[in-house]
Amino acid sequence: MNKSRQYFNNLHFLKSMMLCNEMNFYILFVIVLFAFGCQQKQGGQNNLKGMQVPEGYVIEEVVDSNLISYPMFASFDNQGRLFLCESNGETISTEDHLKKPPYHIRMLEDVDGDGKFEKSTIFADSLTYPKGAVFYQGSLYVASAPYLIKLTDTNGDGVADQREILLSGWILNHNAAAFGGPFLGPDGWLYMTDARRGFDIVTKEGTELKGKATRIWRCRPDGTGLEAFCGGGYDNAIELIFMPGGEAIGTMTYFTDPMNGFRDALMHWEYGGVYPKPQQVIQDDKLKLTGDLMPTMTKLPRIAHSGLMRYESRALGDTFTGNLFSAQFNTGRIMRHIITADGATFQTKDEPFMTATHPDIHPTDVLEDGDGSMLVVNTGGWFIAGCPLSVVAKKDVRAGIFRIRKTGAKPVDDPWGRKLDISKMAPADLVRYVQDPRWAVRNQAVEQLVLLGKPAIDEINKGLLTSENEKVRTAGVFLLSRIHEPEAMDIVRGALNDKSPIVRTASARVLGLARDKQAVPQLMELVQSDKAPVRRQAATALGQIGDVTAVEALVKAAANPDDRFVEHAIIYALISLKTPEPLVGSLQQDNANIRKAALIALDQMDGSPLKKEQLVQLLNSGDNNLQQTAIWVVLHHPEWADVVVQYVKKGLEKNEITDDQLSAIKNLMIRFSGSPGIQEFIGGRLADQQISEKQRLLLMDVINQAEVKKIPDSWTRQLNRLLHSAEPEVQSQVLNVIKSRRISSFNKELDQIAADGKASVDFRMKALSARLMSDSKLTEEQFGLLLNFLGPKNESPVRQEASRLLAQSKLSESQLVTLANQAVATADMFLLPNLVNVYRGGNDEEAGKALINALEGGKERLDNLSVTDMQKLFETYPPTVQSAAGSLIDILKEKQAARLAELEKIQSQLTRGDVGAGRQLFFGKATCFTCHAVTGQGGDFGPDLSNIGEIRSRHDILEAILYPSASFAREYETSKVNTKNGSFTGIVKEQLPDAIILSAGPGSSVRILRSDIVSIEPETVSLMPPGLLQSLSIEEISDLIAYLESLPSGLGQIGKH
Repeated sequence: MNKSRQYFNNLHFLKSMMLCNEMNFYILFVIVLFAFGCQQKQGGQNNLKGMQVPEGYVIEEVVDSNLISYPMFASFDNQGRLFLCESNGETISTEDHLKKPPYHIRMLEDVDGDGKFEKSTIFADSLTYPKGAVFYQGSLYVASAPYLIKLTDTNGDGVADQREILLSGWILNHNAAAFGGPFLGPDGWLYMTDARRGFDIVTKEGTELKGKATRIWRCRPDGTGLEAFCGGGYDNAIELIFMPGGEAIGTMTYFTDPMNGFRDALMHWEYGGVYPKPQQVIQDDKLKLTGDLMPTMTKLPRIAHSGLMRYESRALGDTFTGNLFSAQFNTGRIMRHIITADGATFQTKDEPFMTATHPDIHPTDVLEDGDGSMLVVNTGGWFIAGCPLSVVAKKDVRAGIFRIRKTGAKPVDDPWGRKLDISKMAPADLVRYVQDPRWAVRNQAVEQLVLLGKPAIDEINKGLLTSENEKVRTAGVFLLSRIHEPEAMDIVRGALNDKSPIVRTASARVLGLARDKQAVPQLMELVQSDKAPVRRQAATALGQIGDVTAVEALVKAAANPDDRFVEHAIIYALISLKTPEPLVGSLQQDNANIRKAALIALDQMDGSPLKKEQLVQLLNSGDNNLQQTAIWVVLHHPEWADVVVQYVKKGLEKNEITDDQLSAIKNLMIRFSGSPGIQEFIGGRLADQQISEKQRLLLMDVINQAEVKKIPDSWTRQLNRLLHSAEPEVQSQVLNVIKSRRISSFNKELDQIAADGKASVDFRMKALSARLMSDSKLTEEQFGLLLNFLGPKNESPVRQEASRLLAQSKLSESQLVTLANQAVATADMFLLPNLVNVYRGGNDEEAGKALINALEGGKERLDNLSVTDMQKLFETYPPTVQSAAGSLIDILKEKQAARLAELEKIQSQLTRGDVGAGRQLFFGKATCFTCHAVTGQGGDFGPDLSNIGEIRSRHDILEAILYPSASFAREYETSKVNTKNGSFTGIVKEQLPDAIILSAGPGSSVRILRSDIVSIEPETVSLMPPGLLQSLSIEEISDLIAYLESLPSGLGQIGKH
């Protein structure tokens, strides 16, 4: 019995153990599956469709891609409906845009409140490029060049049935460099961005505004009061945000041509400011300058800025409130900019927030939802016009709207205040909601108080202006200023005494905008002694108000400008007040800062009373800053050439002179080069054999850049003498001048140098290159010389230069045939592109067939020839030649099809390269530095590569090196300039009022008068030689790519090698 019981007990125990083990295994299996599922889900949430967000954040798509087309910019209304400015996916010409406007605005609605948009409606169609929108008081305001449009849905069906053109006259451009916005400022005005495309506007008041330079604009919501807020020579401003004190910060492109890794910027836009880059349009529009162009706030590489937002909430984290976020088209990133005050302006610390793991991610806007989450607009792959690096439209790469939120963020109840009946609230309740943690609710309360107007003033004063929170008091100041009642302005005026500099800044801002004369005494005190932002805004306000009694206070304030922004505001106010007498007296002040401010203001004032005798005294000042300002001023007065001659003569005779002083003297001589006095001085100075080589080179640089159509005889005589100088660098510079200025009187001497077998090969070819600029024909001896230089016994640079000179020449039919048989037939793949270019525009049957035979005889050499380019080349030849070229084109098509495979093959073979070894290759064997610079080292013929690793993928970099014609950097397209006497091919480096500077190669440029130009045609062939990697091993290619990918962050690492 006991045994039996023991047996059953044991059996039960065994069964229990088996069951427990099965259960444990099952539980373990479920846990593993759950954990794996969580990892999968988490991975999908912080890396979605090629977009990566930091750990602790998730990203999700908030609208079905079938409900949208290609959104570019977005804006919420006061209910949380999302308006999208959308493209149809076609990049069409400006003319077609205007004939049949193809774009539209879509409205998305989250019907069930789940955070996703289910309902999609076309709110307005038939629009030209809608570059932004803002919802205000029941209507959507849209910048759609040439118009500023107000769209209203009066019956609530989701479609705008009223379309009012508020203003017109902005120039449309299909590449998105166009009129943009609007953006509602805290002062209740609409602010708009613009591009350097020109405008011709008649305001509501009947004033004509016409110009070419870029502007930031503002007007009231009804379109009245339109004025230029600031402007300059930059290419394109995109979006704006406003800081707590009302300062405008914006994204923009081209504060400079690409240089030292920079091109685009975040900019602090200040009233009356003129911003870089330097352009003739600044002078054409007679913009008032206050010294050098205004500084950039945050310099960035070629990232193609787009949308911008200032984050208001805490849902992304407590440290995020007040941060800026920008969308970068080229890099696929959303950047976080931690912005802090820096005197009267700001500075940022920048870091990526969202990054792209796929090359076709192109964010164009970023904005904050009502719950504090972030929305990102990814426009897709359709856009290829303008500065983005995309070159192939990919309509199949769909757009999307994505939400980024912090993991575990608490839901916000009624983020858009839909449960509140704001329109029926009493002023006291509205004032409480102005302090609500929900930004969308705060904004609605503000707008309702503005509508209530005068009855709300007391409650605003009691509830907001007495708050301990400076943000609340600042909001109260802006709110009261929009009510436009005397009682309200009294309170705003009192806020000039607020303990917070932000409140005082806001108060000064709106009082200036209101032209409030009662505020002048207080503003005069503040401009002389307060924090830098307050002084800046007080000076601006005094200029706007227009009371000339403020001049004395402004002059005193000029004694100690805290920074460039304070200095600008003071000088701009003095210019605006148009009261010269006190400023003339101020030129005698002991304080150099006051004299500088007075000098600039007098120079820029309408009907300037400045006399050259007053300037001479300042030119000879012992204060370097004041002296440089006087030089800056004299550049604006071409009638004062005699002053310049004396100054330049005295400066160059000094035993010791700084590089800055030399640069200033050079600029003066260039600017006044049309003056007989300067011309005589330069000729005489060059004739003086006692001057240093450095000075000779400086004077020849002046001649090269001189603003004259014909080089004076006194200069050519000295150039002729120096051409036979014993100083090689001087001789080389003389040849540069002859070539650039196309001086034909030297052709005989140049031919003699080219034929001189005792001279160096480099000098001979440089002389021949200069001669070809004015006479493109080659004698048989010169043709034979270049054929000889093409030979394999010569070094690669010599052979390349010889091929370029042949491409620059106009050969006879017999020479073309000889070239094909003797050179093209045996040339390697590096020389072929230049040699083939010799045949462009030809029509001789024999020469065309000779070229075809020569190319078909070496199929392995054809990798660097483009199908499109060769098809275009043969278009000018007879039908017999075009027919004969068919087999060659077929060969090229096969090779082109194989290029992608070859690219992928090389990419797959790349190893982890050595950055230091790659740098040595860049500046050595690979010869990249000949054309490209990194942080100021290297050539300037090709794009600056200082930030290439930040803006281009490994695939892009490799493709650009292997097949340079496959994609161009936007500023380095090849152009063919046809003139009355021939054609030139190169890169347009500089646009001058009367000429263009065309660069044909490293150290080779030519000045072409606009009056000589017949046409300028884009070319599809890059001037970068293809196949440069052929001479490198896979290990060396890996090192070179590693170096380029490391830029700019790898620069510190490079220093260790």
